[in-house]
Amino acid sequence: MSEDITKVYEEYSEQILFCKYFIAEHLKHNAEMGRCGEKILLKELSKRFGMLEFVSGFVVCKGNLSPQSDILVCRSNMYKRPLDGGLYIVNPIDCLMIIEVKGNLTLADISETNRKNQYFKDHDETKHIQLALFAYKTRIGKKSLLNSFGYKYQKEIMSFYQKRLDTEMWIDLFICLHRESMNTSVSRDKQLFVIKDRQNGRQYFLDNNYPVIQSFFRYMQSLQE
Repeated sequence: MSEDITKVYEEYSEQILFCKYFIAEHLKHNAEMGRCGEKILLKELSKRFGMLEFVSGFVVCKGNLSPQSDILVCRSNMYKRPLDGGLYIVNPIDCLMIIEVKGNLTLADISETNRKNQYFKDHDETKHIQLALFAYKTRIGKKSLLNSFGYKYQKEIMSFYQKRLDTEMWIDLFICLHRESMNTSVSRDKQLFVIKDRQNGRQYFLDNNYPVIQSFFRYMQSLQE
């Protein structure tokens, strides 16, 4: 039986995307890495999804600016208000998704993103916007990482089971490309794709199919439809 060529292609794409960040991480100062990671992902998404526009900047709500967002996923016919530094002011109706990008994710980053995203859920004009968190790497252990999204490890069965979070998080989608190195034989335990259950906001579905970038790209494709 032959391999699924699209899966092979996305596996290769995921490796290349991570490799670009991995190399940049070894060449640039830490202070520059956040912005570098955003640019790498923004460029990749722009190449793939021609019916969407990808910019960095702010959403305007009732005349006020939102917190700055790493990547705003917008309609291709969006009204553009450019600012200095390559940033844009975007109308709420034009924005479909916001992606926060982290180079080496920490638990504090998850909490910070959740607090930041509260702004978009507090305004009627922006409640429709999907809120995503994208990480190239993470310092968080696998058990703690999965526990953040409602999956608890049980020693008796030596496996994870799903539980409801105590309070709803304002992160609709999370993806992590973590690799310990570029060696293809290393563990993929922390490569994750999780998506919030729309019927139960305190629960997440875990997709462990590899490559995880394939599930993420399929979700982006759905925004074009």
